[in-house]
Amino acid sequence: MSEKHDFENSCVEKADIADEVSLEETEPENSKIEAVRLVVPLTDDPSLIAMTFRFWVLTTFFSILGAATEQYYFFRASKGNFSIYFVNLASYGIGTFMARTLPTKKWTVFGHTFSLNPGPFNIKEHALIGIGTSAAAGSAYAMYTLSVMDLMLQHRINALGSMLLIITTQCLGYGMAGALRKYLVYPGEMVWWPTLVQVVFYNAMHNTDEFRNKKMIRGWSYMKYFWVFCGGMFLYQFIPQLFAPMLMYFDWICWIKPFDYNYWALFSSMAGGGAGILSLTFDWSAIGGSNMWMPLSTQLLGYAGVILSYWIIFPIIWLNNIYDAKIFKAALSPSLFYMNGTRFKINSVLNPDFTLNEEKYAANGPVTMTPMYALIFLYSFIALGSCVTHILCFHGAEMWRTWKSAIKSTDEDIHQKMMKIYPEVPQMWYAILYVAMLALSMLTVEVYDLQLPWYGLLFAAAIAWCLTLPIGAMVAITGTGPGLNVITQLLCGFLFPGKVIANMTFKCYGYMAMWQCHKLLEDLKLGVYMKIPPRAMFVAQLWGACVGAVFNYIVMIIIIDIKRPFLDGSVQDPSGLWTGASPQVYWGSGLIYGALGPARMFGKSSQYHFIYWGFLIGAILPVIQWVLTKKFPSVKWSALNITLIAGGMSLYPAGLVIGVICGLAVCIIWQWWLFRYHKNWWSKYTFILSAALDTGAAFTGLFLFLFLQGGLHPKLVFNMPSWLMNYYTPENDNAPYLGVNRCGAAGHQWQSGMLEK
Repeated sequence: MSEKHDFENSCVEKADIADEVSLEETEPENSKIEAVRLVVPLTDDPSLIAMTFRFWVLTTFFSILGAATEQYYFFRASKGNFSIYFVNLASYGIGTFMARTLPTKKWTVFGHTFSLNPGPFNIKEHALIGIGTSAAAGSAYAMYTLSVMDLMLQHRINALGSMLLIITTQCLGYGMAGALRKYLVYPGEMVWWPTLVQVVFYNAMHNTDEFRNKKMIRGWSYMKYFWVFCGGMFLYQFIPQLFAPMLMYFDWICWIKPFDYNYWALFSSMAGGGAGILSLTFDWSAIGGSNMWMPLSTQLLGYAGVILSYWIIFPIIWLNNIYDAKIFKAALSPSLFYMNGTRFKINSVLNPDFTLNEEKYAANGPVTMTPMYALIFLYSFIALGSCVTHILCFHGAEMWRTWKSAIKSTDEDIHQKMMKIYPEVPQMWYAILYVAMLALSMLTVEVYDLQLPWYGLLFAAAIAWCLTLPIGAMVAITGTGPGLNVITQLLCGFLFPGKVIANMTFKCYGYMAMWQCHKLLEDLKLGVYMKIPPRAMFVAQLWGACVGAVFNYIVMIIIIDIKRPFLDGSVQDPSGLWTGASPQVYWGSGLIYGALGPARMFGKSSQYHFIYWGFLIGAILPVIQWVLTKKFPSVKWSALNITLIAGGMSLYPAGLVIGVICGLAVCIIWQWWLFRYHKNWWSKYTFILSAALDTGAAFTGLFLFLFLQGGLHPKLVFNMPSWLMNYYTPENDNAPYLGVNRCGAAGHQWQSGMLEK
């Protein structure tokens, strides 16, 4: 896709800046891929030790920090980011300090000799820390299922069952990777494009003289530059996150008519509000540093989808009350409602085993949803269908040639040849891991009453096996590919209707098996480029996944126990910061596909039966583009990627449409103006500045939760006094306003804009 070519061009432009090893034209053998030749050096030092005492200490530390930070933001309105660039920079500084100060004495334990300080902090050790941390620094997908069960069903399975669910879903795909590495890692054509950015970063830092002598503004070193801007953002974020929450939801147009129902629906961006048209935000975690370096075309198409969906289609639906949009009193909500607009409470129609009681459901009447939430499913189906046909139409021939060349070629990739001096991970290790995780998965679903029978789990695993190889080839070669979350939920909805927990569990195992397999394969490719011993890679990945699982769970339990009323939707957070939007969206789709079933929600008798046309629409549009390309070859029709546009259209299923204007402004400034007219400046500062800002913002959120919002102790709670930018009444009902953004009437006591009675 176009992202691949953008990346190839950026690699060429950044080659000198990154100080990678340049190759002579007379080099006898090199990679077949130009971007790889420009970025990945043909050098290796087998004497460097990757798995050291420093690795274990730093990987564990950053894994805990990353897992806790990401899980914290899982429940927040704005999504912070634990940047891997921060890990790379911080671990470099700490690692070199440890290399200078730790004792070099050698120890012998059970015949094995080791040292706490085997020598200088080296590039392989550094890269392995980043790889291990990346396996942990996220919110495990199983946290959706566990948090939804806890918040919406008041059903918390014990710690052992929770840990088994998290670890098995995280590690099942790792076992699959062993069988697929021959096809998706070893061939040189399987590039896995994001790894090249990491290769540039590590080689730039460990080109010691250049890195130490490289000066930023005011003669600052790389590390000083990072920490200055990280610290500045850390302090700044206290303003929108604590002192003035209105700066997160700066819905200025809504102030014209704050008690008008239509203005609230169109211009409010706060939770439970509307489309946030022309809304501003001054919270960096709502903007994100990725706007500074993601390909311009990718971002513009995504923002075009957001504007088309929320600024054009939604106003038409709302103002004309299409599908009774105004009756729900929640313009953008992932919740389900009865036909009269009251919120559907699933607990009242469930059996004791959490399956749907058909008689109780029929007695209460049919359930529906907001029109925009229904359209989210349509857009998702369009994205999935268009992704497949776009790849086939515009990259199919190229992929097929590449695939045949990779499989049939007797010329082994030069980097894979260089890896042969290291012992490979035996196939049996992966097989044992997979069988163990599959057995534990079946034990988990059967013992802990997750409604999914063991054969249902095997079917989810079979889906992952069937699709991981072809989709993995797409991702490795082109840089993009579809996920299995929609397909798995849809299939499970037909197989096990009325079982919401089964649907969420099936989706979790089927989707994550493929995703985690691709994640490990991508890191294995990074290991090949960095010449890290495969067995060290195997251990690092598993260690990071396990550490991350433990601290994801701990942080989830702490936050739910403290913030439950805000997260389950029973009480609105006056600051608008705690919404539980992510689990509520997951719960909404779980209700639709699981408890009620796609046959009931999207069948012929449903008013939303049209969403299935999304598959056909998505499949046809790229074909039309391909035909136009043949007829008008001077126009690059493939650049109009339907998948990216549809992805933008479905980007905010729970509302909170914040950061659009400011994010787009950052994108245009960095990816168009600076990249085009000040390319040297862009290349020198963009990645490190992005990492510094994201890291500072993430640390602010974590600090506030631990020390000012009861994270460490219930007494450590500070409530910011009410003032202009943090307005609320003593009763906490925010009368006469709905939220700190001063947009919307409390209690829905509107002065105008309502339907005529």
